[in-house]
Amino acid sequence: MRGGLRNWSTDAKEAFGALGKIIAIFVASGTLLASTAGTASATDMFVTLRSPSFGGTNVTPYQYEQAVKTLRADRAAAAKAAATASTTTTKDENQVFADAIVSQLNSLVARDIALKIADSKPGDAGTIQSGSVSITFINADGQLNIVITTPTGVTNLSLPTAD
Repeated sequence: MRGGLRNWSTDAKEAFGALGKIIAIFVASGTLLASTAGTASATDMFVTLRSPSFGGTNVTPYQYEQAVKTLRADRAAAAKAAATASTTTTKDENQVFADAIVSQLNSLVARDIALKIADSKPGDAGTIQSGSVSITFINADGQLNIVITTPTGVTNLSLPTAD
């Protein structure tokens, strides 16, 4: 009999222990529900229609897509025109070489003129004429003033100098 009571008491301890765990889980979940009850409240929903398909007025996505489409078409047309132009206007190799030499000589002359103007001393002034281009410079009062006149317009530069 004594052994039977002992088994019953062990069984009761296990049953009440399991029951205690279940109650602890319910209490914990109830606490969790109680703590989130305030944040899960319902609010009014405000919907802004953006797509013109649904009555909205935001056409930006459509404008962007149209701009991309136009850009791609323009690039394709420019590439096609460049390919056509390169096959129809081929220059003689000798002319390409002569053009390169003239370009290099023009660069050297322009560099030499720019250095002479930049290295001018206070009181120096001058005008350089080449075709329809005129370059006038005056180095005075710690200032180097340069005026470049071309058929398309006039450019004025004013640089401080070290006296």
